[in-house]
Amino acid sequence: MLTPLAAFLAAVKEQPNAIYLRQPLNGVYHEFTWKQVAQNARNMAYQLKKLGVEPGDKVAIWSKNCQEWITADIAIMMAGAVSVPLYPGQSKANVHYVLEHSEAKLMFVGKHDVDQDVINSVPEAFPVIGFSYYSGPTHYDWNQLVSIQAPESYEIHTPELDDVITLVYTSGTTGQPKGAVHTCRSFAFSSNNGVQQINTGPNDRALSFLPLAHVAERIIVEGQSFYAWFTISFAESLDTFGDNLASVKPTLFFAVPRLWAKFQEGILAKVGGQAKLERLLSIPLLGKLVARKIRVGLGLNEAHICASGASPIPRSLIDWFDVIGIEIVEGYGMTENLCYGTFNKSGDRLIGSVGKPFFQNEVKISDKGEILFKSQALMQGYYKEPEKTAEALVDGYYHTGDKGHIDENGFVHITGRVKELFKTSKGKYIAPAPIEGLLTSNVFIDQACVMGNGRSQPLAVIELSDTARTKDAEEIQSEIERHVGSMNRELEHHERIDCIVISQSIWTVDSGLITPTLKIRRETVEERYYPLGEHSKELIVWGPKENSPKEVEAA
Repeated sequence: MLTPLAAFLAAVKEQPNAIYLRQPLNGVYHEFTWKQVAQNARNMAYQLKKLGVEPGDKVAIWSKNCQEWITADIAIMMAGAVSVPLYPGQSKANVHYVLEHSEAKLMFVGKHDVDQDVINSVPEAFPVIGFSYYSGPTHYDWNQLVSIQAPESYEIHTPELDDVITLVYTSGTTGQPKGAVHTCRSFAFSSNNGVQQINTGPNDRALSFLPLAHVAERIIVEGQSFYAWFTISFAESLDTFGDNLASVKPTLFFAVPRLWAKFQEGILAKVGGQAKLERLLSIPLLGKLVARKIRVGLGLNEAHICASGASPIPRSLIDWFDVIGIEIVEGYGMTENLCYGTFNKSGDRLIGSVGKPFFQNEVKISDKGEILFKSQALMQGYYKEPEKTAEALVDGYYHTGDKGHIDENGFVHITGRVKELFKTSKGKYIAPAPIEGLLTSNVFIDQACVMGNGRSQPLAVIELSDTARTKDAEEIQSEIERHVGSMNRELEHHERIDCIVISQSIWTVDSGLITPTLKIRRETVEERYYPLGEHSKELIVWGPKENSPKEVEAA
Protein backbone atom coordinates (compact mmCIF):
# COMPACT_ATOMS: atom_id res chain seq x y z
CA MET A 1 0.00 0.00 0.00
CA LEU A 2 1.50 3.33 -1.09
CA THR A 3 1.51 6.27 1.29
CA PRO A 4 -0.50 9.29 0.06
CA LEU A 5 2.71 11.12 -0.87
CA ALA A 6 4.10 8.10 -2.73
CA ALA A 7 0.80 7.72 -4.61
CA PHE A 8 0.88 11.41 -5.57
CA LEU A 9 4.49 11.13 -6.80
CA ALA A 10 3.58 8.04 -8.83
CA ALA A 11 0.94 10.13 -10.63
CA VAL A 12 3.53 12.88 -11.23
CA LYS A 13 5.88 10.33 -12.80
CA GLU A 14 3.24 8.70 -15.02
CA GLN A 15 1.30 11.79 -16.16
CA PRO A 16 3.44 14.87 -15.39
CA ASN A 17 1.76 17.13 -17.95
CA ALA A 18 -1.84 16.16 -17.23
CA ILE A 19 -3.94 18.86 -15.54
CA TYR A 20 -4.34 18.23 -11.81
CA LEU A 21 -5.67 21.43 -10.15
CA ARG A 22 -7.83 24.18 -11.71
CA GLN A 23 -8.19 27.45 -9.82
CA PRO A 24 -10.65 30.17 -10.96
CA LEU A 25 -9.57 33.79 -10.65
CA ASN A 26 -11.90 36.55 -11.84
CA GLY A 27 -13.92 34.05 -13.82
CA VAL A 28 -10.95 32.41 -15.59
CA TYR A 29 -9.61 28.97 -14.68
CA HIS A 30 -5.83 28.74 -14.19
CA GLU A 31 -4.55 25.19 -14.60
CA PHE A 32 -1.69 23.40 -12.82
CA THR A 33 -0.20 20.13 -14.02
CA TRP A 34 0.82 17.32 -11.70
CA LYS A 35 4.46 18.25 -12.32
CA GLN A 36 3.87 21.92 -11.48
CA VAL A 37 2.01 21.07 -8.26
CA ALA A 38 4.84 18.71 -7.26
CA GLN A 39 7.47 21.39 -7.90
CA ASN A 40 5.54 24.05 -5.99
CA ALA A 41 5.01 21.67 -3.08
CA ARG A 42 8.71 20.74 -3.03
CA ASN A 43 9.71 24.41 -3.06
CA MET A 44 7.35 25.11 -0.15
CA ALA A 45 8.56 22.04 1.78
CA TYR A 46 12.09 23.41 1.52
CA GLN A 47 10.91 26.77 2.84
CA LEU A 48 9.15 25.06 5.74
CA LYS A 49 12.44 23.39 6.64
CA LYS A 50 14.23 26.75 6.51
CA LEU A 51 11.54 28.13 8.84
CA GLY A 52 12.39 25.46 11.39
CA VAL A 53 9.68 22.88 10.67
CA GLU A 54 10.98 19.41 11.53
CA PRO A 55 9.43 15.98 10.86
CA GLY A 56 6.54 15.45 13.27
CA ASP A 57 5.88 19.17 13.78
CA LYS A 58 2.32 20.42 13.32
CA VAL A 59 1.40 22.91 10.58
CA ALA A 60 -2.12 24.34 10.36
CA ILE A 61 -4.10 25.23 7.21
CA TRP A 62 -6.94 27.73 7.56
CA SER A 63 -8.58 28.52 4.25
CA LYS A 64 -11.51 27.84 1.99
CA ASN A 65 -10.78 25.35 -0.77
CA CYS A 66 -8.23 26.40 -3.40
CA GLN A 67 -5.29 24.92 -5.26
CA GLU A 68 -2.90 26.28 -2.62
CA TRP A 69 -4.73 24.25 0.07
CA ILE A 70 -3.89 20.92 -1.56
CA THR A 71 -0.40 22.07 -2.61
CA ALA A 72 0.30 23.16 0.97
CA ASP A 73 -0.93 19.80 2.28
CA ILE A 74 1.45 17.97 -0.07
CA ALA A 75 4.28 20.31 1.00
CA ILE A 76 3.59 19.47 4.65
CA MET A 77 3.88 15.76 3.78
CA MET A 78 7.14 16.40 1.91
CA ALA A 79 8.49 18.18 5.00
CA GLY A 80 7.51 15.21 7.18
CA ALA A 81 5.20 17.43 9.22
CA VAL A 82 1.62 16.84 10.36
CA SER A 83 -1.23 18.89 8.89
CA VAL A 84 -3.87 20.46 11.14
CA PRO A 85 -6.82 21.74 9.03
CA LEU A 86 -9.11 24.45 10.42
CA TYR A 87 -12.66 25.11 9.23
CA PRO A 88 -13.42 28.38 7.46
CA GLY A 89 -15.70 30.37 9.72
CA GLN A 90 -14.30 28.73 12.85
CA SER A 91 -14.65 30.87 15.97
CA LYS A 92 -11.72 32.74 17.47
CA ALA A 93 -11.91 30.61 20.62
CA ASN A 94 -11.77 27.36 18.63
CA VAL A 95 -8.91 28.59 16.45
CA HIS A 96 -6.86 29.48 19.52
CA TYR A 97 -7.74 26.17 21.17
CA VAL A 98 -6.76 24.02 18.17
CA LEU A 99 -3.49 25.89 17.55
CA GLU A 100 -2.49 25.63 21.19
CA HIS A 101 -3.72 22.07 21.71
CA SER A 102 -2.05 20.75 18.54
CA GLU A 103 1.17 22.71 19.24
CA ALA A 104 1.17 24.00 15.67
CA LYS A 105 4.37 25.86 14.73
CA LEU A 106 2.92 27.96 11.92
CA MET A 107 -0.20 28.32 9.79
CA PHE A 108 -1.15 28.76 6.15
CA VAL A 109 -4.00 31.29 5.83
CA GLY A 110 -5.99 31.76 2.64
CA LYS A 111 -9.48 32.35 1.22
CA HIS A 112 -12.20 33.49 3.63
CA ASP A 113 -15.50 35.30 3.29
CA VAL A 114 -14.48 38.06 5.71
CA ASP A 115 -10.75 38.57 6.14
CA GLN A 116 -11.21 40.88 9.14
CA ASP A 117 -12.75 38.02 11.13
CA VAL A 118 -9.62 35.98 10.42
CA ILE A 119 -7.33 38.88 11.27
CA ASN A 120 -9.11 39.21 14.63
CA SER A 121 -8.73 35.47 15.28
CA VAL A 122 -5.05 34.82 14.49
CA PRO A 123 -3.05 34.81 17.73
CA GLU A 124 -0.66 37.75 18.03
CA ALA A 125 2.81 37.01 16.62
CA PHE A 126 1.76 33.53 15.43
CA PRO A 127 3.74 32.78 12.21
CA VAL A 128 1.49 32.99 9.14
CA ILE A 129 2.10 32.16 5.47
CA GLY A 130 -0.55 33.96 3.43
CA PHE A 131 -2.10 32.69 0.22
CA SER A 132 -2.63 35.35 -2.45
CA TYR A 133 -6.37 35.71 -1.63
CA TYR A 134 -5.76 36.80 1.96
CA SER A 135 -5.52 40.55 2.60
CA GLY A 136 -4.56 40.38 6.26
CA PRO A 137 -1.07 40.80 7.73
CA THR A 138 1.29 37.85 7.18
CA HIS A 139 4.86 37.02 8.02
CA TYR A 140 5.51 35.25 4.73
CA ASP A 141 3.95 35.36 1.26
CA TRP A 142 2.96 32.09 -0.45
CA ASN A 143 3.71 33.27 -3.99
CA GLN A 144 7.12 34.58 -3.02
CA LEU A 145 8.15 31.45 -1.13
CA VAL A 146 6.84 28.98 -3.71
CA SER A 147 8.70 30.77 -6.51
CA ILE A 148 12.08 30.14 -4.87
CA GLN A 149 13.49 26.97 -6.41
CA ALA A 150 14.54 24.35 -3.89
CA PRO A 151 18.14 23.22 -4.47
CA GLU A 152 18.65 19.91 -6.26
CA SER A 153 20.39 18.60 -3.15
CA TYR A 154 17.19 18.96 -1.09
CA GLU A 155 15.58 15.59 -0.44
CA ILE A 156 11.95 15.49 0.55
CA HIS A 157 10.89 13.41 3.53
CA THR A 158 9.78 9.85 2.78
CA PRO A 159 7.01 8.99 5.26
CA GLU A 160 6.28 5.47 6.46
CA LEU A 161 2.77 4.04 6.58
CA ASP A 162 2.60 4.27 10.36
CA ASP A 163 3.75 7.89 10.53
CA VAL A 164 1.12 10.41 11.62
CA ILE A 165 -0.08 12.44 8.62
CA THR A 166 -2.81 14.67 10.06
CA LEU A 167 -4.76 15.73 13.13
CA VAL A 168 -8.39 16.20 12.15
CA TYR A 169 -10.31 18.14 14.77
CA THR A 170 -14.02 17.46 15.11
CA SER A 171 -16.34 20.40 14.53
CA GLY A 172 -17.32 20.41 18.20
CA THR A 173 -21.09 19.97 18.39
CA THR A 174 -20.58 19.62 22.14
CA GLY A 175 -17.57 20.76 24.15
CA GLN A 176 -14.09 21.42 22.78
CA PRO A 177 -13.02 19.94 19.42
CA LYS A 178 -11.16 16.64 19.62
CA GLY A 179 -8.16 15.93 17.37
CA ALA A 180 -8.39 12.54 15.66
CA VAL A 181 -4.87 11.21 15.01
CA HIS A 182 -4.55 9.63 11.56
CA THR A 183 -1.56 7.91 10.00
CA CYS A 184 -0.49 7.51 6.39
CA ARG A 185 -1.88 3.97 6.64
CA SER A 186 -5.42 5.02 7.61
CA PHE A 187 -5.40 7.81 5.01
CA ALA A 188 -4.15 5.45 2.28
CA PHE A 189 -6.53 2.65 3.25
CA SER A 190 -9.60 4.87 3.12
CA SER A 191 -8.59 6.74 -0.04
CA ASN A 192 -7.31 3.80 -2.09
CA ASN A 193 -10.13 1.44 -1.12
CA GLY A 194 -12.63 4.21 -1.81
CA VAL A 195 -11.26 4.54 -5.34
CA GLN A 196 -11.86 0.83 -5.91
CA GLN A 197 -15.31 0.87 -4.33
CA ILE A 198 -16.56 3.96 -6.14
CA ASN A 199 -14.66 3.12 -9.34
CA THR A 200 -12.97 6.45 -10.00
CA GLY A 201 -10.12 7.02 -12.45
CA PRO A 202 -8.00 9.57 -14.36
CA ASN A 203 -10.90 10.63 -16.59
CA ASP A 204 -13.01 11.78 -13.67
CA ARG A 205 -13.55 15.41 -12.69
CA ALA A 206 -14.34 16.73 -9.22
CA LEU A 207 -15.50 20.16 -8.05
CA SER A 208 -14.10 20.87 -4.59
CA PHE A 209 -16.25 23.22 -2.52
CA LEU A 210 -17.16 21.54 0.77
CA PRO A 211 -14.51 22.30 3.43
CA LEU A 212 -11.27 20.35 2.92
CA ALA A 213 -10.93 20.50 6.71
CA HIS A 214 -13.75 17.90 6.78
CA VAL A 215 -12.77 14.27 6.21
CA ALA A 216 -15.44 13.71 3.55
CA GLU A 217 -13.96 16.29 1.15
CA ARG A 218 -10.42 15.49 2.25
CA ILE A 219 -10.75 11.79 1.40
CA ILE A 220 -13.34 11.70 -1.40
CA VAL A 221 -11.72 14.55 -3.35
CA GLU A 222 -8.10 15.13 -2.31
CA GLY A 223 -7.28 11.64 -1.00
CA GLN A 224 -8.86 9.73 -3.85
CA SER A 225 -7.20 12.04 -6.40
CA PHE A 226 -3.80 10.77 -5.21
CA TYR A 227 -4.80 7.20 -6.09
CA ALA A 228 -7.19 7.71 -9.03
CA TRP A 229 -5.22 10.60 -10.61
CA PHE A 230 -8.23 12.72 -11.59
CA THR A 231 -8.60 16.50 -12.02
CA ILE A 232 -9.87 18.79 -9.25
CA SER A 233 -11.47 22.16 -9.98
CA PHE A 234 -12.44 24.71 -7.34
CA ALA A 235 -15.36 27.09 -6.95
CA GLU A 236 -14.35 30.76 -6.88
CA SER A 237 -17.08 32.05 -4.58
CA LEU A 238 -20.64 31.50 -3.43
CA ASP A 239 -21.86 33.88 -6.13
CA THR A 240 -20.07 31.98 -8.91
CA PHE A 241 -20.77 28.49 -7.60
CA GLY A 242 -23.57 27.76 -10.05
CA ASP A 243 -21.49 28.91 -13.02
CA ASN A 244 -18.45 26.96 -11.79
CA LEU A 245 -20.52 23.80 -11.41
CA ALA A 246 -22.04 24.15 -14.88
CA SER A 247 -18.60 24.83 -16.38
CA VAL A 248 -16.74 21.96 -14.73
CA LYS A 249 -19.46 19.33 -15.35
CA PRO A 250 -18.09 17.08 -12.59
CA THR A 251 -18.34 13.32 -12.96
CA LEU A 252 -18.07 13.01 -9.17
CA PHE A 253 -20.27 15.24 -7.06
CA PHE A 254 -20.68 15.12 -3.29
CA ALA A 255 -22.94 17.54 -1.43
CA VAL A 256 -24.84 17.88 1.83
CA PRO A 257 -28.67 17.64 2.07
CA ARG A 258 -28.99 21.38 2.56
CA LEU A 259 -27.40 22.03 -0.86
CA TRP A 260 -29.59 19.44 -2.60
CA ALA A 261 -32.60 21.23 -1.11
CA LYS A 262 -31.27 24.57 -2.40
CA PHE A 263 -30.93 23.05 -5.87
CA GLN A 264 -34.54 21.90 -5.69
CA GLU A 265 -35.75 25.34 -4.62
CA GLY A 266 -33.82 27.02 -7.42
CA ILE A 267 -35.19 24.65 -10.08
CA LEU A 268 -38.78 25.08 -8.92
CA ALA A 269 -38.39 28.85 -8.90
CA LYS A 270 -37.16 28.80 -12.51
CA VAL A 271 -39.85 26.49 -13.91
CA GLY A 272 -42.73 28.12 -12.03
CA GLY A 273 -43.43 25.66 -9.22
CA GLN A 274 -43.92 21.96 -8.56
CA ALA A 275 -47.29 21.68 -10.32
CA LYS A 276 -45.92 23.11 -13.57
CA LEU A 277 -42.82 20.91 -13.40
CA GLU A 278 -44.96 17.81 -12.94
CA ARG A 279 -47.06 18.77 -15.97
CA LEU A 280 -43.97 19.25 -18.12
CA LEU A 281 -42.38 15.99 -17.01
CA SER A 282 -45.59 14.05 -17.66
CA ILE A 283 -45.59 14.91 -21.38
CA PRO A 284 -43.91 12.14 -23.45
CA LEU A 285 -40.60 13.18 -25.05
CA LEU A 286 -40.91 16.76 -23.74
CA GLY A 287 -40.57 15.42 -20.19
CA LYS A 288 -37.23 13.79 -21.05
CA LEU A 289 -36.00 16.98 -22.70
CA VAL A 290 -37.01 19.07 -19.68
CA ALA A 291 -35.30 16.68 -17.24
CA ARG A 292 -32.11 16.70 -19.35
CA LYS A 293 -32.16 20.49 -19.56
CA ILE A 294 -32.38 20.69 -15.77
CA ARG A 295 -29.42 18.30 -15.37
CA VAL A 296 -27.36 20.21 -17.92
CA GLY A 297 -28.28 23.51 -16.28
CA LEU A 298 -27.04 22.24 -12.94
CA GLY A 299 -23.87 20.84 -14.49
CA LEU A 300 -24.64 17.27 -13.39
CA ASN A 301 -25.55 15.66 -16.71
CA GLU A 302 -22.20 13.81 -16.87
CA ALA A 303 -21.99 12.85 -13.20
CA HIS A 304 -21.89 9.11 -12.59
CA ILE A 305 -21.84 9.60 -8.82
CA CYS A 306 -24.08 12.10 -7.01
CA ALA A 307 -23.71 11.55 -3.29
CA SER A 308 -25.08 13.05 -0.10
CA GLY A 309 -23.77 12.79 3.43
CA ALA A 310 -23.03 14.55 6.74
CA SER A 311 -26.69 14.38 7.80
CA PRO A 312 -29.85 12.50 6.76
CA ILE A 313 -31.47 13.55 3.49
CA PRO A 314 -35.28 13.35 3.30
CA ARG A 315 -36.58 10.48 1.19
CA SER A 316 -38.91 12.90 -0.59
CA LEU A 317 -35.88 14.86 -1.82
CA ILE A 318 -34.20 11.72 -3.17
CA ASP A 319 -37.45 10.72 -4.92
CA TRP A 320 -37.75 14.22 -6.40
CA PHE A 321 -34.27 14.10 -7.94
CA ASP A 322 -34.88 10.56 -9.21
CA VAL A 323 -37.70 11.92 -11.36
CA ILE A 324 -35.33 14.30 -13.18
CA GLY A 325 -32.70 11.58 -13.63
CA ILE A 326 -30.29 12.39 -10.81
CA GLU A 327 -29.74 9.38 -8.57
CA ILE A 328 -28.54 10.53 -5.14
CA VAL A 329 -26.72 7.90 -3.09
CA GLU A 330 -26.15 8.30 0.65
CA GLY A 331 -22.99 7.42 2.50
CA TYR A 332 -22.04 7.29 6.16
CA GLY A 333 -18.70 7.93 7.78
CA MET A 334 -17.04 10.13 10.35
CA THR A 335 -13.82 11.87 11.32
CA GLU A 336 -12.67 8.91 13.37
CA ASN A 337 -12.74 6.44 10.44
CA LEU A 338 -11.86 8.91 7.66
CA CYS A 339 -15.28 8.57 6.09
CA TYR A 340 -14.71 4.83 5.51
CA GLY A 341 -18.11 3.55 6.60
CA THR A 342 -21.01 2.58 4.38
CA PHE A 343 -22.24 3.55 0.93
CA ASN A 344 -25.25 3.10 -1.33
CA LYS A 345 -23.90 2.11 -4.73
CA SER A 346 -25.73 3.03 -7.90
CA GLY A 347 -27.83 0.01 -8.80
CA ASP A 348 -27.62 -1.34 -5.26
CA ARG A 349 -29.34 1.44 -3.35
CA LEU A 350 -31.88 1.23 -0.57
CA ILE A 351 -33.46 4.59 0.13
CA GLY A 352 -33.76 5.14 3.86
CA SER A 353 -30.52 3.31 4.58
CA VAL A 354 -26.92 4.56 4.46
CA GLY A 355 -25.87 1.61 2.34
CA LYS A 356 -23.66 -1.41 2.89
CA PRO A 357 -20.22 -1.41 4.55
CA PHE A 358 -17.17 -0.81 2.37
CA PHE A 359 -15.06 -3.93 1.98
CA GLN A 360 -12.50 -4.80 4.68
CA ASN A 361 -14.69 -2.85 7.06
CA GLU A 362 -16.34 -4.72 9.90
CA VAL A 363 -19.61 -3.22 11.09
CA LYS A 364 -21.72 -4.59 13.93
CA ILE A 365 -24.42 -3.49 16.32
CA SER A 366 -23.71 -3.54 20.06
CA ASP A 367 -26.06 -4.91 22.71
CA LYS A 368 -27.21 -1.31 23.25
CA GLY A 369 -28.02 -0.88 19.56
CA GLU A 370 -24.96 1.26 18.82
CA ILE A 371 -23.21 1.05 15.43
CA LEU A 372 -19.56 -0.04 15.72
CA PHE A 373 -16.82 0.11 13.07
CA LYS A 374 -13.50 -1.70 12.75
CA SER A 375 -11.01 -1.24 9.88
CA GLN A 376 -7.54 0.06 9.07
CA ALA A 377 -9.10 3.48 8.48
CA LEU A 378 -9.66 4.03 12.22
CA MET A 379 -7.81 6.79 14.02
CA GLN A 380 -5.04 6.03 16.49
CA GLY A 381 -7.01 7.97 19.08
CA TYR A 382 -7.74 11.54 20.15
CA TYR A 383 -4.63 13.68 20.51
CA LYS A 384 -3.75 14.17 24.19
CA GLU A 385 -7.13 12.69 25.22
CA PRO A 386 -6.48 9.15 26.58
CA GLU A 387 -9.77 8.97 28.50
CA LYS A 388 -11.89 10.00 25.52
CA THR A 389 -9.89 7.63 23.32
CA ALA A 390 -10.62 4.75 25.70
CA GLU A 391 -14.34 5.56 25.53
CA ALA A 392 -14.38 5.70 21.73
CA LEU A 393 -12.12 2.75 20.88
CA VAL A 394 -12.98 -0.49 22.67
CA ASP A 395 -11.52 -3.86 21.63
CA GLY A 396 -10.53 -2.42 18.26
CA TYR A 397 -14.02 -1.06 17.47
CA TYR A 398 -14.97 2.59 17.17
CA HIS A 399 -18.19 3.40 19.03
CA THR A 400 -20.02 5.86 16.76
CA GLY A 401 -22.69 7.05 19.20
CA ASP A 402 -25.27 6.33 16.49
CA LYS A 403 -28.09 3.88 17.09
CA GLY A 404 -29.09 1.60 14.23
CA HIS A 405 -29.54 -1.84 12.78
CA ILE A 406 -28.39 -3.94 9.83
CA ASP A 407 -31.16 -5.54 7.76
CA GLU A 408 -31.18 -9.02 6.23
CA ASN A 409 -29.63 -7.69 3.00
CA GLY A 410 -26.72 -6.01 4.75
CA PHE A 411 -27.94 -2.41 4.54
CA VAL A 412 -27.17 -0.24 7.57
CA HIS A 413 -29.96 1.93 8.99
CA ILE A 414 -29.42 4.82 11.43
CA THR A 415 -32.27 5.37 13.87
CA GLY A 416 -30.85 8.09 16.12
CA ARG A 417 -28.08 9.05 18.51
CA VAL A 418 -27.37 7.09 21.68
CA LYS A 419 -26.88 10.27 23.70
CA GLU A 420 -29.57 12.32 21.95
CA LEU A 421 -32.47 10.30 23.33
CA PHE A 422 -34.59 12.35 25.69
CA LYS A 423 -37.35 11.35 28.09
CA THR A 424 -40.78 12.98 28.23
CA SER A 425 -42.71 13.57 31.45
CA LYS A 426 -44.73 10.46 30.53
CA GLY A 427 -41.58 8.34 30.86
CA LYS A 428 -41.28 7.73 27.11
CA TYR A 429 -37.91 7.93 25.33
CA ILE A 430 -37.79 9.90 22.07
CA ALA A 431 -35.21 9.58 19.27
CA PRO A 432 -35.23 13.01 17.57
CA ALA A 433 -33.50 12.16 14.26
CA PRO A 434 -36.38 10.26 12.54
CA ILE A 435 -38.87 12.99 13.49
CA GLU A 436 -36.51 15.68 12.22
CA GLY A 437 -36.27 13.79 8.93
CA LEU A 438 -40.06 13.91 8.54
CA LEU A 439 -40.13 17.62 9.34
CA THR A 440 -37.44 18.60 6.82
CA SER A 441 -39.21 16.69 4.04
CA ASN A 442 -41.34 19.82 3.68
CA VAL A 443 -40.01 22.45 1.28
CA PHE A 444 -40.77 25.21 3.81
CA ILE A 445 -38.43 23.72 6.44
CA ASP A 446 -34.65 23.91 6.04
CA GLN A 447 -33.54 22.48 9.40
CA ALA A 448 -35.27 21.06 12.46
CA CYS A 449 -34.24 20.28 16.02
CA VAL A 450 -36.61 18.15 18.13
CA MET A 451 -36.44 18.38 21.93
CA GLY A 452 -38.65 18.02 24.99
CA ASN A 453 -36.90 16.46 27.98
CA GLY A 454 -39.44 16.50 30.83
CA ARG A 455 -42.22 17.81 28.59
CA SER A 456 -45.42 15.83 27.98
CA GLN A 457 -44.89 15.84 24.18
CA PRO A 458 -41.84 16.79 22.08
CA LEU A 459 -41.54 20.20 20.48
CA ALA A 460 -39.51 21.18 17.43
CA VAL A 461 -37.54 24.29 16.53
CA ILE A 462 -37.35 24.87 12.78
CA GLU A 463 -35.40 27.14 10.46
CA LEU A 464 -37.39 28.32 7.47
CA SER A 465 -36.17 27.63 3.94
CA ASP A 466 -35.58 30.30 1.31
CA THR A 467 -38.87 29.25 -0.30
CA ALA A 468 -40.78 29.88 2.93
CA ARG A 469 -39.14 33.28 3.40
CA THR A 470 -40.85 34.50 0.21
CA LYS A 471 -44.30 33.78 1.72
CA ASP A 472 -46.31 35.73 4.28
CA ALA A 473 -46.67 34.56 7.88
CA GLU A 474 -50.22 33.30 7.41
CA GLU A 475 -49.27 31.03 4.48
CA ILE A 476 -46.20 29.72 6.31
CA GLN A 477 -48.21 28.93 9.43
CA SER A 478 -50.97 27.22 7.43
CA GLU A 479 -48.54 24.99 5.51
CA ILE A 480 -46.56 23.99 8.59
CA GLU A 481 -49.75 23.19 10.52
CA ARG A 482 -50.91 21.00 7.63
CA HIS A 483 -47.53 19.25 7.41
CA VAL A 484 -47.24 18.61 11.16
CA GLY A 485 -50.80 17.26 11.28
CA SER A 486 -50.06 14.85 8.43
CA MET A 487 -46.72 13.86 9.95
CA ASN A 488 -48.16 13.25 13.43
CA ARG A 489 -50.54 10.65 12.01
CA GLU A 490 -47.47 8.59 11.04
CA LEU A 491 -45.91 8.78 14.50
CA GLU A 492 -46.53 6.93 17.73
CA HIS A 493 -48.68 8.97 20.12
CA HIS A 494 -45.78 9.79 22.45
CA GLU A 495 -43.67 11.01 19.49
CA ARG A 496 -46.19 13.52 18.13
CA ILE A 497 -45.15 17.17 17.99
CA ASP A 498 -47.48 19.52 19.86
CA CYS A 499 -45.50 22.74 19.41
CA ILE A 500 -43.39 24.22 16.61
CA VAL A 501 -41.11 27.14 17.37
CA ILE A 502 -40.33 28.98 14.13
CA SER A 503 -36.92 30.59 14.16
CA GLN A 504 -37.07 33.80 12.15
CA SER A 505 -33.30 34.17 12.18
CA ILE A 506 -30.92 32.41 9.79
CA TRP A 507 -28.85 29.67 11.41
CA THR A 508 -25.20 30.47 10.82
CA VAL A 509 -21.85 29.42 12.24
CA ASP A 510 -21.49 32.91 13.73
CA SER A 511 -24.81 32.58 15.56
CA GLY A 512 -23.52 29.43 17.24
CA LEU A 513 -26.51 27.37 16.10
CA ILE A 514 -24.63 25.22 13.57
CA THR A 515 -21.07 23.95 13.27
CA PRO A 516 -18.76 24.73 10.32
CA THR A 517 -19.89 21.38 8.87
CA LEU A 518 -23.55 22.54 9.06
CA LYS A 519 -24.50 20.22 11.93
CA ILE A 520 -26.93 21.55 14.50
CA ARG A 521 -25.54 22.48 17.91
CA ARG A 522 -28.40 20.95 19.85
CA GLU A 523 -27.49 22.34 23.25
CA THR A 524 -27.31 25.89 21.87
CA VAL A 525 -30.59 25.61 19.95
CA GLU A 526 -32.34 24.14 23.00
CA GLU A 527 -30.97 26.78 25.34
CA ARG A 528 -32.08 29.60 23.03
CA TYR A 529 -35.49 28.38 21.87
CA TYR A 530 -36.84 25.75 24.28
CA PRO A 531 -38.19 28.32 26.78
CA LEU A 532 -40.38 29.84 24.02
CA GLY A 533 -42.39 26.64 23.65
CA GLU A 534 -41.90 24.97 27.03
CA HIS A 535 -45.35 25.87 28.39
CA SER A 536 -47.06 26.90 25.17
CA LYS A 537 -50.58 25.72 24.37
CA GLU A 538 -50.26 26.83 20.73
CA LEU A 539 -49.04 24.65 17.87
CA ILE A 540 -47.07 27.50 16.24
CA VAL A 541 -44.83 29.88 18.19
CA TRP A 542 -42.85 32.53 16.30
CA GLY A 543 -39.36 33.17 17.63
CA PRO A 544 -37.73 36.62 17.56
CA LYS A 545 -35.62 37.89 14.68
CA GLU A 546 -32.17 37.61 16.23
CA ASN A 547 -29.83 38.05 13.26
CA SER A 548 -28.08 41.34 12.91
CA PRO A 549 -28.02 42.84 9.39
CA LYS A 550 -24.38 41.74 9.13
CA GLU A 551 -25.25 38.12 9.90
CA VAL A 552 -28.16 38.05 7.44
CA GLU A 553 -26.01 39.56 4.70
CA ALA A 554 -23.16 37.09 5.36
CA ALA A 555 -25.55 34.15 5.34
